[in-house]
Amino acid sequence: MLAKRIASFAIASGLALSFASPEINAAEYGFTTYPLGTLGFGAGITPPPGYYITEAISFYEGSIGGNFDFGGRDFSAGVKANIFLDNVNLLFVPQGSLLGGLFGASVTVPAGYVDYKASASGPRGNTVSDETSGGGWGDMNIKFQLGWDSESFSHTAYFLMVVPTGRYDTGFYPIIGLNRPSYDMGWGFTYFDKNSKIQINGAVGFMTSSENNETQYQTGNEFHAEWAIGYKFDNGLLLGVVGYDYRQITGDSGPGAILGPFESLGDAIGPGLSYSTVIGETPVVINVRDYEQYNWQNFVHGNAAVASVTAVFPAARGLESSSLK
Repeated sequence: MLAKRIASFAIASGLALSFASPEINAAEYGFTTYPLGTLGFGAGITPPPGYYITEAISFYEGSIGGNFDFGGRDFSAGVKANIFLDNVNLLFVPQGSLLGGLFGASVTVPAGYVDYKASASGPRGNTVSDETSGGGWGDMNIKFQLGWDSESFSHTAYFLMVVPTGRYDTGFYPIIGLNRPSYDMGWGFTYFDKNSKIQINGAVGFMTSSENNETQYQTGNEFHAEWAIGYKFDNGLLLGVVGYDYRQITGDSGPGAILGPFESLGDAIGPGLSYSTVIGETPVVINVRDYEQYNWQNFVHGNAAVASVTAVFPAARGLESSSLK
């Protein structure tokens, strides 16, 4: 029972407050609600009219740790997280133009399985630990975008809503959702040089979140930038390097933010590829990315691997391997 209480405290006060020292803090639970790494190759492209169905699986292995003071006593705490997610995304791009561009609307429904291990060491060197795991739905994403394409340059503006539909409870619990409604606005671009066959992509966004009403924790505003650079082969393969950068730009607040208004940051880089082919008459795009996170402060950090397959219905003419994420 003592181990359960200490590990629960480690999750509730450590993971929720990012296992920081008294000088530092982070987004609640050490995670952002924005799906970092989503915008890679084709970041600025809104594809031709049609229905796009994407099945994406991802595996994340990360940890967070540090020292904190509790009632005048020093504790060392840590959490290891293994997260498996399966996301189904449906994107609809209707016929016709809006403001000279293509409009798209999408919804992403995630489900997953998580395993959290927590431990805490007291001033006398005694260590207690606990583990929790489970599966369920994640937080649903709803996105609206408007994009403009030219021969070599494309760009897209978007608005994203994160709806707290995921499995959630306070305490040491296998949460999959974060129980905080979030709103993100951003812009992405894609530049392709036909002579060098180099594709350059970038995207920036700003996210704001509502308070988690269960913990009374208000996560600060967040900034994220994503990028991808690759070489496009004639056989439909696009191979290169991907990455992202994250910064919390305003402090946390609310009664639940007991360590004060502090921010977190981090970066990630890794290999990525996109492969476009046709099965029957249906265009199919395969994407694989692997992100190694570094330079992280006050945030769960580790390695994230993502693989996705996208099919187009009906077949969209002119679809390129970079059109889908």
